[in-house]
Amino acid sequence: MEWKSPEYSKGKIINAGKIIKDSASSTEESKESLNVIDNWRASHAFPLQIIYCHLKRKYDKPDFIVAQRLKRLDSIVKKLEREPTMSLWTMQDLGGCRVVVPTIDDVYNAAKNYKSSRVRHILKKEYDYIQHPKRSGYRSYHLVYQYQSDTKETFNRNMLIEIQIRTHLQHLWATALETMGLFTNQALKASNGEEDALRFFALISSLFAIIENTSTVPETYENSEDIISELKLLDSKHNYLGMLSGIRVAVDRLDEKSGKRIGYCILILNYTTRRLRLKFYKPSQIDEATKEYNQIESTRAEDKINAVLVSVSSLSTLKAAYPNYFSDIEDFIKTVDKIINKK
Repeated sequence: MEWKSPEYSKGKIINAGKIIKDSASSTEESKESLNVIDNWRASHAFPLQIIYCHLKRKYDKPDFIVAQRLKRLDSIVKKLEREPTMSLWTMQDLGGCRVVVPTIDDVYNAAKNYKSSRVRHILKKEYDYIQHPKRSGYRSYHLVYQYQSDTKETFNRNMLIEIQIRTHLQHLWATALETMGLFTNQALKASNGEEDALRFFALISSLFAIIENTSTVPETYENSEDIISELKLLDSKHNYLGMLSGIRVAVDRLDEKSGKRIGYCILILNYTTRRLRLKFYKPSQIDEATKEYNQIESTRAEDKINAVLVSVSSLSTLKAAYPNYFSDIEDFIKTVDKIINKK
């Protein structure tokens, strides 16, 4: 299996990040910077795979979901633009693993268990967005590891992999928010967009937090009655639940046989035609998958598409880990509707 290796120095990687967010940069400078970013991101595939496989072995349990993904190029650029002090060299989520578990106790047990396991990787950062939710309503537990190998120095270059551990309820919220943002062309995930929509999701996150007996979102209520009252007002004004319920996507080539043994998969969602295309690759085809992913992303704006390269163990896990690409947010709608309307 061929894995992409880093081809550029630390200085060139840092400079590429600076150039790509500078509107004054020339076309040639921007093109070269994208090549550097593509290589740096693709080089994270091997460290990501190592950590993903370890997580899969540890959390191969019923009702646990483990998935991995390389960060989308537009997400990298937007993050660099949004955060002036951000460096491409120290961006911690170019490679990300997600572990979805049933309960809050499972989140903390999984995090504790992984930290105490015999991993050579270096724990760099730890964030508890459950006890300290973001203002957007985002709740999850993050571990950031720097990949470290005793036998292969190639990837010992400050390659950071972020592990997100969240409950099913937190996962429902996060994917619904991303779906709404995608189909309304708002960066709700980055707390940018219509004020009422952002408020709607922050309130729902607090409602879920109360159910899970954890901290509510800043600047929201701490009791469910007040939350439900405002949610009803916002939904009657904008029909958010109805809008989410109406989002449907037609899926091409979605059959259990083609996706039965997934190595890698590119999900390509055209949010104008509302069609989802899946491209499957064997585990040995990571280089081919990465090249295709880069090519797809280069035409993303013109084709009005959103794409992500992921790896999961099966088609059913793929749908559970990335329901926003399938617009499968029925569980979120049912859960919220049941709570606020007491059905």
